[in-house]
Amino acid sequence: MEGTDRAARDKEKLPLILAASVVQGWALYLLHESIKSHHWPATQHAWLVALYAVTVFVPLTVQMTADHARRAALWWMMAILGAAVFYFGWHWGGNVSDPTDKRLDVLGTVFAISFPQIILWLIALPFAQSYLSSGAWVIRYDSLFTFAWRNKLVLAEAALFTGLFWLLLTLWQTLFHMLRIDFFRELFEEPIFVYPVTSLTFGCALHLIGSVDRLTSVILEQVLNVLKWLALLTGCILAFFTLALVYNLPGLAFTGRRAVDATWLLWLVAVTVLLLNAAYRDGTDARPYPKWIALALRTVVPLTVVIAVTALYALIVRAREYGLTVERVWGFVVCGAALVYAVGYSVSAFDQSGWMRGMARVNVGVALALIAVISAALTPLLSPYRLAADSQFKIAQRPASVATNAWNSPFHYLRFDSGRYGRQRLQQLAGLQGADNERIRSHAQDSLAQQNSWVNNTSIDAPELLATLQIYPAGRTLDAKLVAEIAADLRKPENAFLFQRTSEQGVAGIFIDLNGDDAQDFVLLGSLGGVAYENTAAGEWTLVGRFHANSVKAGPWSSVVSDLKAGNYTAQPQRWRDLSIGTRRFRFSPND
Repeated sequence: MEGTDRAARDKEKLPLILAASVVQGWALYLLHESIKSHHWPATQHAWLVALYAVTVFVPLTVQMTADHARRAALWWMMAILGAAVFYFGWHWGGNVSDPTDKRLDVLGTVFAISFPQIILWLIALPFAQSYLSSGAWVIRYDSLFTFAWRNKLVLAEAALFTGLFWLLLTLWQTLFHMLRIDFFRELFEEPIFVYPVTSLTFGCALHLIGSVDRLTSVILEQVLNVLKWLALLTGCILAFFTLALVYNLPGLAFTGRRAVDATWLLWLVAVTVLLLNAAYRDGTDARPYPKWIALALRTVVPLTVVIAVTALYALIVRAREYGLTVERVWGFVVCGAALVYAVGYSVSAFDQSGWMRGMARVNVGVALALIAVISAALTPLLSPYRLAADSQFKIAQRPASVATNAWNSPFHYLRFDSGRYGRQRLQQLAGLQGADNERIRSHAQDSLAQQNSWVNNTSIDAPELLATLQIYPAGRTLDAKLVAEIAADLRKPENAFLFQRTSEQGVAGIFIDLNGDDAQDFVLLGSLGGVAYENTAAGEWTLVGRFHANSVKAGPWSSVVSDLKAGNYTAQPQRWRDLSIGTRRFRFSPND
């Protein structure tokens, strides 16, 4: 009887799954066409990103919850979900993407807005499914656990099925192409085929996988059984690394050097949490390990607190020195979750009523907190782009930040990496009054004028650079004509980019004969390379070329300065000559 009821439910939900797939596929195709033909909604980023979010998440949620299609609560949830993801996309498209960019970077946009929304969706969906199954807002951890892991497994299997489907289509079109029949190759590459067929295939995969629920449960059981034993290796890594970390902590805390990367510390905590949950499951298995293994894991769990606190400290140090970025804001969110997990699991490790019994409460608490925080982060309330813009705005006003306007400067970050929030802050900097703010204002105006993030249109402040210039050999000075020529050339991006790190490491001026004419030429050298000037017979200085550092052999800038002071530098002649063929010139670059 149960099998008959299950088959009837599967047959009943199939039309809904297929309908959602068809709507999603054609909606994605229409959005693609709007981008291709440059018409609405692609002409308005807010509408485009919002509609993409609705098109991706609403049909997919309907497919995942199709068992409850007859319940009014499901459709109320779909309305709330649609409104939420539409607003999240609207905020991103209107406040993060650049309205002056006529061509929206679709891949970058999809990743930037979709990744936090996918995480939020995966965390929140089990709560909705649990409510739809029970009919009441009662948190049952066994239900949440089952839905959470089953959702990820089903989605992964559906993605694999869709990928294999496209591999077969690739084989199909390749075989016919060998016979000079390109109809199928051309058909399979058409967007009007790709979007609807891919969505329909994914929907069918979800239905097929969901209809064999027993097989899915068996696969999940196998996956968790394998993963839980990897917790032993993770425990060893955690124990030995924590000992090494504690030994190095004085150097990290008191010398200010960056001894560890918070990202890898957080990965260690995340992997530990994942594998412990694979063993704990829904809490019904009181003895997932033999007694001595369970005791050993309980012993090392509190070490995650040391790892999480160290990661938090490393993030704070970086944020204090270089300001917040979008990545660092999300890093603090992850770090906060990791710290709660670490403390909560450590308390659970001392619970004698059962193996890590308190993990369930910690998991539910962190999940609810993440739902709230990620939701707020997708709005102006806690937008990482707004927080990063405010932080970089303050960093840009530090005296040390004015010396350079490179790709890693706060000015560049405000212009290209923090959305409308950053551009508004940059306009404030460009409007600062007073003689003391002249250089800040100039850098901000130059950054606002940039059209492409990969092209640095700003020039170097030549007087400031030359004021710190160390000249070799000692005793030589720059004449007025050379100073004027350097100032003019540093206004050009192709020269200026070579000296973008001078505020960090320094710059040197070297008088040396470069062409063997017994006249002293001049090289302005930074850590990335330099520019060379020839002193002509008329006493004029002319830019004749550029030097680019060999990053493998260059070594630190301090060693360059040491060799310059010791006089350990020469001009090396070219062993291999260039090739001239008619009026064409081919420059030879030897392998080092």
